[in-house]
Amino acid sequence: MLCFSTTASGQFYDGSNTTFGKSRVQYQEFIWQYYRFDRFDTYFYEGGKDLAAFVSEVAPEHIQDIENKLDYVFDGRIEFIIYKTQSDFRQSNLGMAGLDAQQEVGGTAQIVGTKVFVFYEGDHELLISRLREGIARLLVQAMLYGGDWKDVVKNSALLNLPDWYTEGLIAYLKDDWGPDVQSRVKDGITSGRYERFNRLDASESVYAGLSVWRYIAEVYGESVIPNILYMTRISRSVESGFIFVMGIPLPDLMDQYMIYYRNRFQDEGIAISDSGVEEIRLKTKAERS
Repeated sequence: MLCFSTTASGQFYDGSNTTFGKSRVQYQEFIWQYYRFDRFDTYFYEGGKDLAAFVSEVAPEHIQDIENKLDYVFDGRIEFIIYKTQSDFRQSNLGMAGLDAQQEVGGTAQIVGTKVFVFYEGDHELLISRLREGIARLLVQAMLYGGDWKDVVKNSALLNLPDWYTEGLIAYLKDDWGPDVQSRVKDGITSGRYERFNRLDASESVYAGLSVWRYIAEVYGESVIPNILYMTRISRSVESGFIFVMGIPLPDLMDQYMIYYRNRFQDEGIAISDSGVEEIRLKTKAERS
């Protein structure tokens, strides 16, 4: 048994021939080993044992935190696939598509089924951030499209969600609200670009969506977010999901969102993180009835 200072403990497995993605250029052969825990496995190859131990130690806390935020318990077994470097990760075809498009906020952790692929770049805090992104992506996908990959393929064709909705939500769950992100959001709000989400590129859609979900959590309460996802899935409509839960059309919600952040950012002399916010009290649908 492998025991850590936290409550995590697991069984070690050696010499797996498991492959994760086909390589376009194979520079080295990965011999995978893994630790098995109650809810997840952590895969690593030669030289990655310490990283795997670290991920295995911190993963339960972050799984629990994101499940709490979404009011959702993932009943599958998660497989964390840990690469020691980004170049090793890029040897897999999993690292070839979609990584560069959203490098700044999203897209640095990828999932396939219940597998979460992350790579290390010498910063454990950054590794945790990528781990959280992968967990959030997996849980959001399961909530919206189902846990089985066949359900994902079928339901994703029926439910086409914009980047600001999905990638913004993942960034929100990832807790990506540092000074750089806040500055980008402030610029998008004050310049008026965020008044037209459909005109934003993929990267900026993530920032805009993050700020929308953060607004909803701060004004309506974080507990409404799982209900919005559920009603979006049931109705197969972004607009209907918000109307059913919050009681207002999406365009009106976006107008309120813009007012909220403009009030927040109007004083250039106040730091964004602790600016004096003019409170906007908006009633939920339940309170109005």
